[in-house]
Amino acid sequence: MRVAITGATGLVGSHCTVTALSAGHDVRMVVRNPNKARSTLALHGLPTNAAEVFEADLTDHDRLRASLAGVDGLIHAGAVFSLDPRQARAMRDVNPTSTACILGEAADRALERIIHVSSMGVYAPSLVDIDPESPVGLESGAYTGSKIAADDIAVALQKAGHPVVVVCPGGILGPLDPSPDLSDSMAMMRDWVRMRTTAIPRSIRFGFVDVRDVAAVCVGSLSGGDAPARHLLAGHVHYMFEILEMAAELTGRRVRVMGSPTWTITLGGMICDLVGRTTGNKMPLTGETARLTVGNARAGGLQSVDQRSAAKAFGFPAHSITETLSDTIGWMHATGHLTTDQAGLLAT
Repeated sequence: MRVAITGATGLVGSHCTVTALSAGHDVRMVVRNPNKARSTLALHGLPTNAAEVFEADLTDHDRLRASLAGVDGLIHAGAVFSLDPRQARAMRDVNPTSTACILGEAADRALERIIHVSSMGVYAPSLVDIDPESPVGLESGAYTGSKIAADDIAVALQKAGHPVVVVCPGGILGPLDPSPDLSDSMAMMRDWVRMRTTAIPRSIRFGFVDVRDVAAVCVGSLSGGDAPARHLLAGHVHYMFEILEMAAELTGRRVRVMGSPTWTITLGGMICDLVGRTTGNKMPLTGETARLTVGNARAGGLQSVDQRSAAKAFGFPAHSITETLSDTIGWMHATGHLTTDQAGLLAT
């Protein structure tokens, strides 16, 4: 199949590109920066001409529509993705409109499969049991609001009978992140691994998923499984303190994880937003992250996610949480995001 992939230089999009090429698909990388597309292919050990590169910004709807000429399928992984409040306007403006543009064009061209990468963040953080029929929640901020709006567009096309597959990943980890500063979930894990002592509410419980497993479902959905469909990819659901303890055991480092009240996260998010807006610096916590985390903690944490559709069709997930953590931390050390002391036994 000839497939266009938006956001092909992002964490998910780059892995979708590599997975699609490995599966024998002919790939068109739809990207804002062609040079980054070539460096992304090189990062994955591929020749820079392994895929066609098509330059198109998410705000240029004419170019987005043109990117689908002659293709059979689409993986839409492109979005302004940040929990940074300084990016709020861009997310609200760009994510829904670009999604409406390219998914609508894909439907008008009658592409065989249209894959939309959504997020588990579209669900309310207070929702502890989630299945494909669960309603999306109210937003916690600009990022979740923009993703909810984009998700609604994909669902509307599904209801109209188009072969749209919606994929909703949880917190994404894994090696080979093309972003020099790391994507938000990767940066969060890096920051946690660096700490010797941390305090978090013990009821926080999230899903962590390997980017390679997300890519396998996205690419697999081009030719397999049902369409329309909705695949929930929370991955492995664990309390946050368990993830930190696993990371400590894998690295062999002594890390102290203490409990804390939720109000400290709320206050920290408010302070970080204020400082970030004042100084222009990216902060380790934001108000939206705090609202998501506190909502989750007060509800007792995410308890169950129905991932059976992806498990049945694609053998999801293929990687254990220990494999994902090991590969992520080892790669972060190899690329200078973690010191040898911080990576411990996983230093490569």
